[in-house]
Amino acid sequence: MEHLLVVASLSLFPGARLTRSSVRMSEAGGCRVTVLGGSGFVGSRVCKLLVQEGAAVTSVSKSGKPPAWATGEDWVERVVWVANDLTKGARADLEAAVGKPEAVVSCVGAVGFDGANLLNGNGKANTEAAKAVKKAGTAKRYAFVSVSSELADLDGTFWLPSWLSCYFVGKRQAEAAMVDAVGADGVTVIRPTFIYGGPSFGLSPPRVAAGYGSAVEEVLSNGIISKIADVVPGTIKIALRPPVSADAVAGACACAALGKLDERLLDTTAKINKAAGAPAAKGFTDFVATVSAKVSELANKVKQAAA
Repeated sequence: MEHLLVVASLSLFPGARLTRSSVRMSEAGGCRVTVLGGSGFVGSRVCKLLVQEGAAVTSVSKSGKPPAWATGEDWVERVVWVANDLTKGARADLEAAVGKPEAVVSCVGAVGFDGANLLNGNGKANTEAAKAVKKAGTAKRYAFVSVSSELADLDGTFWLPSWLSCYFVGKRQAEAAMVDAVGADGVTVIRPTFIYGGPSFGLSPPRVAAGYGSAVEEVLSNGIISKIADVVPGTIKIALRPPVSADAVAGACACAALGKLDERLLDTTAKINKAAGAPAAKGFTDFVATVSAKVSELANKVKQAAA
């Protein structure tokens, strides 16, 4: 049956990246998972983790290509990469792209300053995909990267600009569509504050490198700072909440897709890390250790020069 699905994908998507490894994975009978936004920052990491767990993975994204950072990695050849915009084109094409998965992970979202784009990228894209998933009728689990409840609760207040409401409305629309597709008991919502990771910084979309982000996470996870964050208002509270690594978010998504989680709402960095089995952040500790080693090395050189 799985082999027939792969053959069908070849006929429906002539441009799809289907390799011998992809066929072998499908024939191996791993859990069928469709990752929406699988070429992206978090989605690509989800694909990698799922492949490592033996799943038969299909990535659906605008580009239909693996990310540049994964060039040459073996897992890339074990994913079926399909291009689909989710909001454009024939519904039949979207339904074929989504396929007949047992589980779905959506890392689809949009940021920026344009309200219409926020609503389209967070809401419509996900609701259209969820309709296709519902029609397929095979998915039992749906994982979604949404937004922190504490941040969403600020929607409509003076703490946030009015156009940002479109972002939250889109996220709520997406969650509702996923519940409609597989039922409330099948949906796991991951609610991060700020996601960091990778080797570099970026502005659009905003990115913080892994080392720096880990240091901030470690500092803001301190109990004293957590208690302060509990009592301060608005965006000050959000700024004091620890960010979470892209690897941890991806790990939580993968575990949810494979049915390894009982909890349906992961609303803090601590809960996301626990679900993913991620180690405690130690970027600040590592930074201090590095500086201490450099100072010690310099002191020894000074002593040797003075002797």
